[in-house]
Amino acid sequence: MIVPLGIPARVTWAIAAGCLLSARMALAFPASDPTSPSAVTTAPPPSESDLRHQLQMQSGFGAASSGGGWTFTPMLSLQEAWTDNILNTTNNRRWDVLTLFTPSIAVTGDVPNAQVRFQYGPQFRLAARTPQENGVTNQLVGTGLFTIVQDEFYVDARAFAGGSPLGGGFGALGPGVTPNFGGLSTSNPLGTTGLSNQNQVQTTSVSVAPYWLHRFGDTGTAKIGYQINESSFSQGNTYVPIFFPTGHNTGYNVTNEGVAQFETGDRFAPFRNLTIADAQIGNGNFQGNSQQYTVINQLGYLVNRDITVFGQLGYESLRFDGIPPTRINDVIWGVGTTWTPNADSQITVTFGHRYGENNFGFNGSYALTARTRISAYYTTGIQNDLQGLQGQLDLASLTTTGQTVDSQTGAPLFIGNGGLGFQSGLFRTKSFTASVNTTLDRDQFGLSLQISQSTTLALAPLGSVVIVNVPTAPVGSTSTAKSIYGTWLHQISDDLTLSSSASFSSSHFGGSSGNQQSWAVSIGMQYLISQTLAATASYSFFDYLTSAQNILIFNRSGQNQSYYQNLVLVGLTKQF
Repeated sequence: MIVPLGIPARVTWAIAAGCLLSARMALAFPASDPTSPSAVTTAPPPSESDLRHQLQMQSGFGAASSGGGWTFTPMLSLQEAWTDNILNTTNNRRWDVLTLFTPSIAVTGDVPNAQVRFQYGPQFRLAARTPQENGVTNQLVGTGLFTIVQDEFYVDARAFAGGSPLGGGFGALGPGVTPNFGGLSTSNPLGTTGLSNQNQVQTTSVSVAPYWLHRFGDTGTAKIGYQINESSFSQGNTYVPIFFPTGHNTGYNVTNEGVAQFETGDRFAPFRNLTIADAQIGNGNFQGNSQQYTVINQLGYLVNRDITVFGQLGYESLRFDGIPPTRINDVIWGVGTTWTPNADSQITVTFGHRYGENNFGFNGSYALTARTRISAYYTTGIQNDLQGLQGQLDLASLTTTGQTVDSQTGAPLFIGNGGLGFQSGLFRTKSFTASVNTTLDRDQFGLSLQISQSTTLALAPLGSVVIVNVPTAPVGSTSTAKSIYGTWLHQISDDLTLSSSASFSSSHFGGSSGNQQSWAVSIGMQYLISQTLAATASYSFFDYLTSAQNILIFNRSGQNQSYYQNLVLVGLTKQF
């Protein structure tokens, strides 16, 4: 939830990153490229007394040399955790001691032909008293841009993997899927560490996108590209291969996408026209096949140095398998404006017609002061859960602490299902996220709000892999989740940092007769024994309450449940 300030001004002409953000699900191609680079900048390297230096112990990216080049940072994390409810049950509570071992490698590249941030680390989990809770969670964050031919041909690669709550109602565990490679977590202190294997799911999304990008002087810029993405889930976190989904009840979705666009240049100022043709074909064993074909023309006008207005007109043809099948052949139209009040702020508001209905879009980040930033975005779309992960991945950039942020605004980006858990089926989604972050000399404060709504359009087609013990909400019903998170980090001394968080989430599962609520509190400390060795200790409490009668949350007793859990964790993290 904490992101560094110092985001550069976004070019007002970048209308492709403006109104089209309200349709991020349909145009899933990576949002950033050399003509529209990521809004995340490389801050000056921290001193040993800087709070950022301590936070970088949770990610190998902070060890990269400020002079560029390639940096390889191996890490080892060993943690011992005690829990009084390892099976997440109401009755017959069972205590256990968990050993969490996480070897990882971080690769940072900053050379003329490659900009890379990549970290992978499987977390091995061993339970002393409950062998069925042993498992492996694959954890991966990575983005890379490779220049094959200077100013002509590029390859974008990105990947994300981690554990996620299986069902809804667990929103208080964190705002998204956040891999934990050790050290002090700043955005998701509890995560899935306390969840039983049957209450969590392994999620993975990997994509590669080669594209040709050519600038025709001040006339305009053309882009033609192809992307292949595979997103998957595997229940139980007991499989090891990450790029090839295997194991019990594993579902996957493969998307092949082609995009062609042309944006006019300064010759036509103060007008700027953008034409995009996009085609996506999806298949897999999760939601069957899908085809999405979209053509959009957008005309923008620079009113002054701060304000751009634009309108768009296009057409979409959408096909999704399911029960019943979903078909949309409709005109796209929209109007909007982008306001750039200062070098560190940009706000875009849109209204139009897409996905067969009128919708509103918002995406903005505003620097209240040099140390405080407020961000918010509202999006709509039609997708299954794995397609949602792909759309979020295409927007992501990584900070030096390994946090995912929106590449267009620098705002926090939470990859996940917004507290709704995983469901088979096709959904019309609406999502709102707002956050406020303040960075002081020795303190960082963060507050985030997530509101997610999912209306079931279709059940999974026959023969699809369905989520075990989490039924899909009936067609036409709407599931909602609302979550709020607060964090505070305080640097007590050059070597000692305090971390605390509190969260609350409420959700309603479509077609059920009740609600789910969860809340969590966590407090922890990190001590730097040396510049490459950190000791951590934390205590967390989690409480889950449900009054719903039609929600199945699997446990050893096989019954619906409410439960609470205490979790104490100590560990060491070593960078090499």
